[in-house]
Amino acid sequence: MQIVILGVNHESAPVEIRERLAIPEKELPDAVRELHALVAECYVLSTCNRTEVYAFCGHESTGADLLRRWMGARSGLTAAEILQYSYVHGHSSAVRHAFRVAAGLDSMIVGEDQILGQVRRALGTARTAGTLGPILDRLGSSALACGKRARNVTALNQCPASVVSVALDAASRELQALAGGRTVVIGSGRTASLALSHLMRSAPARVTVVNRSPERAAALALVHGVEAAPWQALPELLADAAMVVSCTAAPRPVLTAELLREARKASFAPRLVCVDLGVPRDVEAQARGVSGVLVVDLDSLGTDALEIRSQRQQQVEAAEELVLDELERFISWWRDRDVAPVIALLHERLQRIRSAELERAISRLPDLSPSDREVMRAMTVRMTSRLLHELTIALKRDPEGSNMAVMLDRMLRLSKAGQAAPDDGPSAGVHATLPNSLDLTA
Repeated sequence: MQIVILGVNHESAPVEIRERLAIPEKELPDAVRELHALVAECYVLSTCNRTEVYAFCGHESTGADLLRRWMGARSGLTAAEILQYSYVHGHSSAVRHAFRVAAGLDSMIVGEDQILGQVRRALGTARTAGTLGPILDRLGSSALACGKRARNVTALNQCPASVVSVALDAASRELQALAGGRTVVIGSGRTASLALSHLMRSAPARVTVVNRSPERAAALALVHGVEAAPWQALPELLADAAMVVSCTAAPRPVLTAELLREARKASFAPRLVCVDLGVPRDVEAQARGVSGVLVVDLDSLGTDALEIRSQRQQQVEAAEELVLDELERFISWWRDRDVAPVIALLHERLQRIRSAELERAISRLPDLSPSDREVMRAMTVRMTSRLLHELTIALKRDPEGSNMAVMLDRMLRLSKAGQAAPDDGPSAGVHATLPNSLDLTA
């Protein structure tokens, strides 16, 4: 069995595909439990720009096929569509990808500071749902450690940026100044709170929070020192606004072309900038055709993202080196974990043989003094210890060490599974009672 990752992100798929594959936070527990019925371990990372399934299952090809079928069943996309827009990582590539994601190296805004919290929440959801086993728990913990180290050691986020801050900066450039009119924020979750934090640093004249839940809107507005308004007031607010920032998890657009068209008829502002941070999209696609409406969404930030990556290139290169270092640590842990049970069984077997042969030899030499017997005992201990040490080093260092451990178990019939008949197939041997092999060097 191997670690397999299947995912889509801002580079592999357009927003209309990503939004269909996105899994709302409230649905994640049921989603991972559903997937867990098919795989040994799993967790799902679903953000504004990516949906990735992390699983411990089968081999890369068979595992990817299984995950595609699961994704297709949930989203309604065909197998061909998922194959076209998704990517797969297996073996060491999967571990490296997990580390790069946590470090912010695979983000649209390189080094962005939100992904660590998103990975942590994804792992927490899976852990609570009971779908996170020892392999992916170790992978997730190592990824978080790698992400923290990348930021602390390389200063990758010395000037923190996120998709939200970059989108709002792009919108402010279009407005020339945020103080020119009302800003409406639709939503009450983490993204809305992050948007408000960024907005307040620019000191806009008027900011109003709107949400379908008036209590949640009022609570968020109180935290940031702005006003709240009921959902029914949205058309009137839009007519008075220069910018609207929408970041809900609604299944359908909350800003339709018709709503925006009516708002523009009643507005004296030269334009309305709509910042769409929702997943799925909050702004209807047809809204781009409404006169006086400018839409800034996740897929329109390509130029800004490239500029930030260019500015941080030196830190990116240092972080990539750090990822490789953390990858080697994980590989060492895996090899130790995979080889150690076989070494323990072999040690037990050799000690039994050593003791039996030593007793047999001593019984044939009745004139040996106690000191001579101790010399013989010490010699046999050193011989077996040296053999085991050299064998352990060889198995841990060799790229094929995991497979060699399996063969060693079968040849010497160390474990109960290793006593199976040689023609029992590739799954026989130590894998039936010990952790399955993951060739991280493939």
